Amino acid sequence: MALVRKLKRLSALTVFVTTLAVSLPGPAAHAAPPARIVEGWYAHNATLIMLGAQDRIVGTVARPAMLPWMFRLVPSLARAETLDPGNLNAEELLALHPDLVFVTTSGHAADALTRAGLNVAPEGFDRFDSMLDCVDGTATLLQTPLAAKRAQAYRSAFLQVISQAPTNPNGPHVLHVESVKPLRVDGDDSIIDQWIRSAGGQNAAQGVHGNKQPVSIEQVLAWNPDILIIGANAGDPAALKQDPVWSKLKAVQSGRVYRNPAGLFPWDRYGPELLLQVVWARQIVQTGQVDVPAMIHSIRSFYHDFYGIALSAGDAQRMLDALPPVSDTH
Repeated sequence: MALVRKLKRLSALTVFVTTLAVSLPGPAAHAAPPARIVEGWYAHNATLIMLGAQDRIVGTVARPAMLPWMFRLVPSLARAETLDPGNLNAEELLALHPDLVFVTTSGHAADALTRAGLNVAPEGFDRFDSMLDCVDGTATLLQTPLAAKRAQAYRSAFLQVISQAPTNPNGPHVLHVESVKPLRVDGDDSIIDQWIRSAGGQNAAQGVHGNKQPVSIEQVLAWNPDILIIGANAGDPAALKQDPVWSKLKAVQSGRVYRNPAGLFPWDRYGPELLLQVVWARQIVQTGQVDVPAMIHSIRSFYHDFYGIALSAGDAQRMLDALPPVSDTH
C-alpha cells in the first residue's frame, strides 16, 4: 500500500500493544447489510465513514460545529437527524427505523435501547488492539466488500507503523492537555497514553487515570513536562508563553508546545486517524519538529487510501495546523 511505503521513510518507534478484552453484548444478525444506521458515539462516525457507510447514517450525535472537517468532506452526513448524545431517546430512535444503532459502552444506553426493540451495538476501546477489533467488528456488521477490504488494509497499515521501533522508558515527559480552561489532561488507561509511549515519550500525568481528568496548574508545574501537546480545540498554545504561570514550564520555555492536528475527528483521540497521530507524535518527540512536506504527503495518502477522499495539499496543511476548513462564504 502506498501509505505504508511512505510511512516507512519516517523515523519510528514501536509500541508494546497491551491486550484489552472488552465483553460487549452483540447486535442481532441480519440477512442483509444494515441500510439505516444510527450513530451514538462521536468518534465512531469516522470509522463508519472509513468503511463506506456514510450514506447509511440516518441519525448521529456528530455536529458540524464540533467536527467541521467531517461535515465538509462527507456532506451526506448533514442529512442525518441530529441526536443528543446524553439522551438517546428510544422513541426518537425508533422513529428513524434504524437497522443498527451504535452506542458507547460507557454511556449505559445499550440495555434500555435493546429492551425497546432496537438492534444495538455497543462500542468502546482504550488500546490500539481493541481499536482494531472495533474496526473489524464494525466491518463485519456492515457486511460489504468495501468495509471488509478497508478494515483489513487499515489493520495491516496500523500494525506496520506501530511495529517499527521500541518504546523508550527514558524518553521525554509529554503532557497531553485536553482543555486549558478548565484544565484537563489525559492520564494512563487511555489511548492517549499509548500513543505517547508509541512516540517514544513518557506520559507526564503520573497518577492520573483516564481521559479528560481535571488537575490543578500547581500539579502541572510539579510535573514540569518536557513537551506539551495541546488538543486541537483546547486553546491557543502561543498564549501560554504570555501566561505568568504556564511560562514557568520547561516545555514552554524551550518552545516545545504543539497543537494537536485534527481531521474528520481529532487525531489524538478515538478514531482511525490515530495512525496519523502516531506518525506525527513520533516526529514531535524525536526531533521537536514536523517534516511538513512528508507529513502532508502522508495525510493526503491516508485519506485517499482509507476514505476515498482526494484531499488538497492546502486542506492537509490546515488539518496539520488544527485549523477548520476554509468557509464557502464569500
